[in-house]
Amino acid sequence: MRFKSRLFIVGMILVFGLGVFAETPVLNYKTKTSSNEKERSYLLDLLRTKLSNEFKLEFIFVVEHFKVSGDYAWFRGTAQRKDGKEISLSEEMAYDCCHVEALFKKTNGKWQISESAAFSTDVWWEGIQSRYPKAPRDIFQ
Repeated sequence: MRFKSRLFIVGMILVFGLGVFAETPVLNYKTKTSSNEKERSYLLDLLRTKLSNEFKLEFIFVVEHFKVSGDYAWFRGTAQRKDGKEISLSEEMAYDCCHVEALFKKTNGKWQISESAAFSTDVWWEGIQSRYPKAPRDIFQ
């Protein structure tokens, strides 16, 4: 009887423990689907609005990498002008056209941009995992 009781307790610990240690699935938002369309569009619109305010241009994105897991999402892509014209920025500002990266974080159920940059000449996201240790590593890969 003692063995069965111990076995039961160990079994319960494993069953409930798996929920605690189970990883949050990584969802790939690179391609729009019926299941991700609403959230994917919302996230890209957040980034589009930020870039529009910063550069006074309207953009569309070519998504190269976009993964979501739990409360974090990581985007890498290329920006293009919505009107199809070439992106031309101030010559006073150094820029590397046309890449864009962004880390999104959901806080109180609402997505926000934690960090992002467009056309940067450096690798600004270097060390981003150490700045956001709760972000699942798999979203960056």
